[in-house]
Amino acid sequence: LRLGILACLGQQQMTINQLATFAGMNWKTVENHLTYLLGKGFVREVFRSDYVRIFEATPQGKERLVCMKQQAAARRAEDVR
Repeated sequence: LRLGILACLGQQQMTINQLATFAGMNWKTVENHLTYLLGKGFVREVFRSDYVRIFEATPQGKERLVCMKQQAAARRAEDVR
C-alpha cells in the first residue's frame, strides 16, 4: 500500500480521500500510512486546511520509488533464469 501511495504521489499531488479512493481503503488507514511516509521523509504535506490535506512525493521519495522498481525488476529477471 505504501508503495502505491508513493507511486501516486510521485505523479501528482493528491488528497487523502483521493488516495483512499484509488487504493480502495479507508481514509484513516491511508492517513496512517502517510504519517509513516512523512516520518521517513518520502512525502510532504503541501497544503492543509480544516477540510483537506494535500500531499506530494519528495525527491527522496521519488528516488526510493525508482530504487524499489529496479529491485523488483531485478527479482523478476532472476525468477526468469
